[in-house]
Amino acid sequence: MIKILLLAFLFSGLLYSQQQVDIHWPTLIDSPWPMTKHDPQGTGRSSFSGPKTPNVFWTRDMEYGILSGPVLDHDNNLFFGTNTYLGFIDTSNYFYSVSGTGELNWEFRTFEGYANTSGLLITADSTIYFNATENYLYALDVNSNLRWTHQSDNSIYQDLMNIDLQGNVYFVTFDGNLNSIDGAGNINWRKTYDSGFWTNSPVLSPDGLSIFISGKDSNLYALDLDGSLQWKFSCGKASAVPMVDNSGNIYIISKLDSVGLHSIFPNGTLRWTYNFTNWDIVNGPLWLSPAMDSNGNIYFPAPVYEQSKMVSVDYDGNFRWEYLFEQQDEEIWVPLICDADGTVYFGSTWGYYYYALSSEGELLWKLPLDGYQVDNSGAIDSDGTLYIGTHLGSLTTGQVKTLIAIRDTVTSVETEDDEVFSYKLEQNYPNPFNSTTHIRYSIPESGNVTIKVFDLLGNEVTTLLNRYQTSGKYDVIYQADGLASGIYFYRLTSGSFTSSKKFILMK
Repeated sequence: MIKILLLAFLFSGLLYSQQQVDIHWPTLIDSPWPMTKHDPQGTGRSSFSGPKTPNVFWTRDMEYGILSGPVLDHDNNLFFGTNTYLGFIDTSNYFYSVSGTGELNWEFRTFEGYANTSGLLITADSTIYFNATENYLYALDVNSNLRWTHQSDNSIYQDLMNIDLQGNVYFVTFDGNLNSIDGAGNINWRKTYDSGFWTNSPVLSPDGLSIFISGKDSNLYALDLDGSLQWKFSCGKASAVPMVDNSGNIYIISKLDSVGLHSIFPNGTLRWTYNFTNWDIVNGPLWLSPAMDSNGNIYFPAPVYEQSKMVSVDYDGNFRWEYLFEQQDEEIWVPLICDADGTVYFGSTWGYYYYALSSEGELLWKLPLDGYQVDNSGAIDSDGTLYIGTHLGSLTTGQVKTLIAIRDTVTSVETEDDEVFSYKLEQNYPNPFNSTTHIRYSIPESGNVTIKVFDLLGNEVTTLLNRYQTSGKYDVIYQADGLASGIYFYRLTSGSFTSSKKFILMK
């Protein structure tokens, strides 16, 4: 009996160690997405469920494209900067705020024509930090008022700006220095080691006492908050943005004996390695960054010579699945993000698609980008909306649909707490309809729910819904803009229950 209890205790401890939760960071604003990559540990993990269908809720034409952001404040306003260099036509550039429904709140003109290229963050006192490629770091309030600027000794370009528990902000400059400034924009210190940290980004330990950052050419460094060196992990070129779990373990893509994903203990020793095959570290920054879901599963891109792919391993580095891209030259340089269900979201560096993969590696959807590139992490709102920014070349103006809001059309219908549900699929209304109709249904047990539309010949037209849902009543809005007039069938499947009904589309 004692042995059984001991084994049960050890097993429960193992499971608990894999569970990952949000770490409260009181110097950040309390919002669904307060900074690039979501949190100071760079996990990219949201506590909310993102869209399981590629339903574009709205778009906005930001003519200079979006490189960094968006991030969100507690009123669900979005903040982001441009991608286009305007120095050839203007002496300044722009930083924007847009509402959650796509209306422009304000635009702020910077002091230079360079694009806004750093990861963004919003602090607890609603200060927005961002910088341009030249050497200004800006601090605005949420109403676009300039609080102060910090002029660095060198240009700034990085995926992630970070903040510690004392309110000090960290960023890297082109000369390879990691910089620390206080909440008033005053420099605390500048540090560099070996070949420096050029274009790489700092992340913080869960207790906020250690900084982890990759070197320009090799090594992962652990620093104290005063910039002094704790330890150095010897490896090849490593991820521009490392990732840290709740136990303080660090994750980087780098090269030891071979290229792979490496997990490193908080003391700087190797925990495990998952090796790639047929791939060499590229020259320049290594724009590959993993994400981790609430169960400790890890997702990361692995470009290889034969076929680019997305890979997932478990908390202990064991292979789970891989997803092969249709385009063999596909590259994912964007920091990955994942939602509460383990759905991982990311966009194409070459402008092919924006993807959503389930926690089990199934392609849920992909949205054509029509050549527009994605080089930022996007943001997931509390209502499940995913906001992404796209761009064309750095000298291109007149860009269209560069800010995109994606949201499922399914909503929960309010019910009494003691109401008893049964499986039921209702007739859509209105019916017949022109373009838009509602489909209501109820499920008595939690589980995966799919709704598919078929034509009269039984050919599948589209999948309206494919996601896990708790028991309750739901309403799906179907926009049939791409369908011709005619008679169609829609079918709901949940567990062993299946039901179909007919609708008529009249345009």
